[in-house]
Amino acid sequence: MSEVKSVPTDYGRSRLTARTRWRAARRGKRDGRAGIGPEHYARQLERGLRMALEDLRSRFVTRNATHIDRVHAESARIVTEYDHRREDVPAALARFGGWVSQWRTEVTACQQRGLALAACADQELAHYEAAWTRARHRAEVRARRRARREAERRAAARGEPRPEPPEPLEPPDPETAGGVIPAPDGIWTGAPDWMLDEALVRRALHILEQRIGPAAAAAGRGERGTR
Repeated sequence: MSEVKSVPTDYGRSRLTARTRWRAARRGKRDGRAGIGPEHYARQLERGLRMALEDLRSRFVTRNATHIDRVHAESARIVTEYDHRREDVPAALARFGGWVSQWRTEVTACQQRGLALAACADQELAHYEAAWTRARHRAEVRARRRARREAERRAAARGEPRPEPPEPLEPPDPETAGGVIPAPDGIWTGAPDWMLDEALVRRALHILEQRIGPAAAAAGRGERGTR
């Protein structure tokens, strides 16, 4: 069975294309008829999403390597000046704070693109499950109809009364289909502090917080988006 290829590669989409919705519905209809559970499709989507998120983060880090290298270098300078030379360098501290704020803003934008990808995968799975549920319900109705006709033929051949018809099948709820894509991990939902966990950077951020206050030092963090 072919791999799912519908996780968007143009990062940041907030909705599915018509083609992706059509492909998901077609696959759901096919799997529902064949009796293949939705968990298989959900696992394929999860793998595709994980690869897309890893690629998104890798491209982001490569594209912004100069920026984060500058932050790390300035961190070393701040720690040297304040902890070792005991000198106050407000201009360097302000420059460092600006670079950190800009870095967090860029990380936040990347995180939002990653969460948009995850939302696309969830939407695609919902389209798949809706089609799967309808197809599975129709297949079960047809199977019960065939079984009833066969039972009636056997009863007629034996001269027995026609069996009572079974209770009609209620259409199932697509939300109970069973496919689940795990939510993105804390890299995408946590604070935008990617690559700011080195000891020198943490110390420089602490110095920044002591000099200009916690609120200003945390600039660029923003509100975290939810899935």
